[in-house]
Amino acid sequence: MEGAIRDVARLTLATVLGYLLTVKLLPPPVDLTGALTALLVTQASLRGSFRAGLVRVGAVVSGILVALAVATFVGLHWWSLAVVVFIALLVARVLQLGDAGLESAISAMLILGSVGAEVAAQTRFLTTIIGTIVGIVLPLVLPRRVQTADLTRDLRRIALRLRSVYRDAARYLTVNSPNTQATRQWLDSVRAITPLISQADQVLDEAADVQHLNTRQMFQANIVPLLRGGLDTLERTLLATRQALTVMPTTGEVSESPQSEDGYGDDVRIQFAIVLGAMGEAIEAYEALLEAEVAGGVHDAEAHLTLALAKVRTARHDLSALMLADPSQAQLWVRGGSLLAAIDQVIAEVDLDAYCQARDSWRSSQLGRSLPAGSIGPRIRSPWGLLAQHRLRQRAARARTEHPEGSYEVSSDETTVLMPAVPTEPGKQ
Repeated sequence: MEGAIRDVARLTLATVLGYLLTVKLLPPPVDLTGALTALLVTQASLRGSFRAGLVRVGAVVSGILVALAVATFVGLHWWSLAVVVFIALLVARVLQLGDAGLESAISAMLILGSVGAEVAAQTRFLTTIIGTIVGIVLPLVLPRRVQTADLTRDLRRIALRLRSVYRDAARYLTVNSPNTQATRQWLDSVRAITPLISQADQVLDEAADVQHLNTRQMFQANIVPLLRGGLDTLERTLLATRQALTVMPTTGEVSESPQSEDGYGDDVRIQFAIVLGAMGEAIEAYEALLEAEVAGGVHDAEAHLTLALAKVRTARHDLSALMLADPSQAQLWVRGGSLLAAIDQVIAEVDLDAYCQARDSWRSSQLGRSLPAGSIGPRIRSPWGLLAQHRLRQRAARARTEHPEGSYEVSSDETTVLMPAVPTEPGKQ
């Protein structure tokens, strides 16, 4: 709601500025074409990402120019309206504006209906230019702001939904043997999470584009790469979970067992439930660590993930020991080791060491930039500091390329960067 109010305020301000500039810079009569153009172009610039906004601006401007050309020579008639819509849509196709092509025709219709016959063609053109400039410059001066909570919301939903699947399966297996109906239900719940991943990926793409030329977030850390890495981890975890549930044997697929009539030993089944419950806690802790990282505080969250992963590894070790103690149960529960392999893949995805390595690489690229709870290193407060940091990274990259055998330190007045050595690819010396 707050974001919608801010967008409405920007649109209103753009309209008023377009009108005032038209009144101040051009002779009477007063023409609302500039105000309408500013409104349309600003709306195109505010909607979606920066790249998509430029496409929509192109669609709006092309439609306005077509409408002005037709209105100048023939005015408003049913056939001129048809010509304007046809040409606007055709231009949109030629410019490959995609879904924004319809906005070209809509803008053309609005302009065609707003211009009066008493306004000179030169005045119409100038008011359109004024409105277009206002519509492009205002979003650059007052750009949208990428909210951390908006970017982490979808990741939290994915992690909580996946944790819920693990908990449901663990709770069921504690007292029941797995059956086809229960496994199918868990798989359906996992598949239902896939659209959330696509939605989160789209939100991160839009946030990355919005940050381009964003004057309000010039000195803020770009959290999109770190969250994208976390999203990729959750996606791979989701796939590994589906694999584990797919290869898990169910009632009716085994013939006999000395311990239970459906073929599952109680000890193995209960221990497997413990493993699933611990994995759900680890996934929740991993997402919590991501949220803490982008906020600027990670101490408690990192300790929580460490403890959760220790529980998972301990439960996984106990499960393996039970299977080795009874080879018949190992044969029943593991189809060629695929079930345990899927569990190990989930554990590997949320591994803390791998995360810390990716996190440190991200931090080195964001030195000096601010987070909600602080900054990464000495804070950069001026555009000159940003330029100096960029030059430092370039020098460090060249040093790593020229001397891949070791680490090199590059220093300036405010920042110090320690770059690791470039890993050598297999087969290359």
